[in-house]
Amino acid sequence: MSRPGAVPRTARPGARRTYFFLSYAHSAPQQGARADADVWVGQFFADLSAEVARRAELVPGMRIGFFDQQIPPDADWKAALAEALSGVEVFVPLYSPGYFRRPWALGEQESFRGRLVASHKPDTAGHVLPVLWIPFPSWESRSELDEALDLGRDVPEYAENGLRALCMLAAYREQYDRLLGRLAHRIVEAAERHPLGPSRAPSLDEVTRPAPADPDLVVAVLAPTRSRLPAGRTRSGYASSARQWRPFGGRQKLPAAEYVASTAERLGLAALTADFEGGADLLDRRPTVLLIDPWVAADPDAAETFAAAMRELRPWVVPIVVTDGDDPQDAARHAERVADMLQNAGVPQVKRARSVQEFVDLMPALVTEARRQYLKHGPVTEFPEAEPPLSLRHGPEHRPRPGASFDPPPAHDDPASPRPHGENR
Repeated sequence: MSRPGAVPRTARPGARRTYFFLSYAHSAPQQGARADADVWVGQFFADLSAEVARRAELVPGMRIGFFDQQIPPDADWKAALAEALSGVEVFVPLYSPGYFRRPWALGEQESFRGRLVASHKPDTAGHVLPVLWIPFPSWESRSELDEALDLGRDVPEYAENGLRALCMLAAYREQYDRLLGRLAHRIVEAAERHPLGPSRAPSLDEVTRPAPADPDLVVAVLAPTRSRLPAGRTRSGYASSARQWRPFGGRQKLPAAEYVASTAERLGLAALTADFEGGADLLDRRPTVLLIDPWVAADPDAAETFAAAMRELRPWVVPIVVTDGDDPQDAARHAERVADMLQNAGVPQVKRARSVQEFVDLMPALVTEARRQYLKHGPVTEFPEAEPPLSLRHGPEHRPRPGASFDPPPAHDDPASPRPHGENR
């Protein structure tokens, strides 16, 4: 048995022992909302953490729970998730129709299962405890659902409504508390009686499918490069290509475009980052979030070129002007000029971000808006039939032959997704 707190040499640096990791499907925010965080996931995480803490024999330095809303906005999200998964004892996925259509959520689970396989422990079944969060439609059958239903076979309201409804509605408080206590007991039992101890979990990039050549979303960047900076502008934050631009300098682990791409992946969209210059073909045919450094308008000649380019933007290219409020070289004047040019070019509302937190909070809404505008204005395209979603136990799910009888699906409730990604969480 591993000594509490011992970290094998194979563990990721900084991996911290944790009782449970909560995994869930992110969905597009409602129109007008800025973030995709589900408040009921947050409430459930708080309730489960309290219940586990009440039952656990707490070890100094060992935390109770982890979910991705705890990751700092300026962190490398994928690296932070891999580090957390390397130290967690029990993986708790919140199953919903959207969960199995989200490569990000499935990647979290595959990463943890890969760690279980590599551990060579004789019995690891109790270290994955799925929960039925939102019920599945009658025509969608998955082998994993049986494991999730095992939590509450004696609570019919659970199978009928899912734990999210029990969490939301006071009428189900008794059933919710019963299942919460049962889940907490199983987490503590696995973590304390059969501990895994920290060990390396594969990164999400190692376990998810590679992005297709034709992405669902483009993240384009219009910013100076180090070799073409405006007169007097410092080199900090700039690189040899625009897509490597870091508007907040050393306070962000990754280029700004990578944060947007990760947000898109969490929403089930394959994303590609590109320089605005040279990316006209992609921007003409794919929904795009365009990050703009207002210093591109610092030079009068460049400003004319910028204004002309903005007038040619497709309606599904959603721009955002990004500045650093702490930058001693104030860009407010240039930002106002860029905003005026965008409005003159027909952009109805120019988005602005002046801090890392504001930038990260806006990303889900911008990704969703780009997809929504593409649906409204984009070309009608015949897409090939999507691959069946993977089963976590048996590989691809069986798909009925064309023309076979099946129950029709309901109307899609997310206008942001023209492909069958599924937004029901």
